Amino acid sequence: MQSQLDSANAQLADTNRQLEIFVEQLRLMNQRQFGKRSESVSEIDGQLSMFDSFNEVEATMDSSAPEPEITEVIISSYKRSKRKGKRETDLDGLPARVFDHKLSEEELAKKFPNGYKELPEEVYKRLHLIPETFIVDEHHVHVYASKDNNGKIVRAERPVDLFRNSIATPALVASIINGKYVNSVLLKQPKPMA
Repeated sequence: MQSQLDSANAQLADTNRQLEIFVEQLRLMNQRQFGKRSESVSEIDGQLSMFDSFNEVEATMDSSAPEPEITEVIISSYKRSKRKGKRETDLDGLPARVFDHKLSEEELAKKFPNGYKELPEEVYKRLHLIPETFIVDEHHVHVYASKDNNGKIVRAERPVDLFRNSIATPALVASIINGKYVNSVLLKQPKPMA
């Protein structure tokens, strides 16, 4: 019985030793697959490592140098100012068509039963394009005020603008889009080479 017990203990010890070897192999395999990896290579004299080039500033810095002072720079906002009279000079010299927008006598009599007086016209200009020809469309909008001086002011109806306060008309915008996307015309002329 003692010999059977000794052989069983020896077999158990052998099984425990094998189990420890398997556990150690499993731990090493997990370490290789999921653990940290080192990309360091054995250093050779005179050869830079891969990380020396990334840390060149830190490696060559003078630690005794003082830190630079931080100064706050305030940039004032820039607002482009419009030149007065630029539109008039741009449109000067082009042929013009004048459109009068008036209210009929019946409409004026209905709106001002006690009479009216006409104030200075509102004049606005839009640039119209007949292919390869520029014509300025000058619209005169008549403005009327009551003779009773009750503050009532009426303007004649006028066509709606394509873009608010722009000289562009639908024909001009269509021509620009056609030139740009169909005929490949540059929107801005290149600067001549010096």
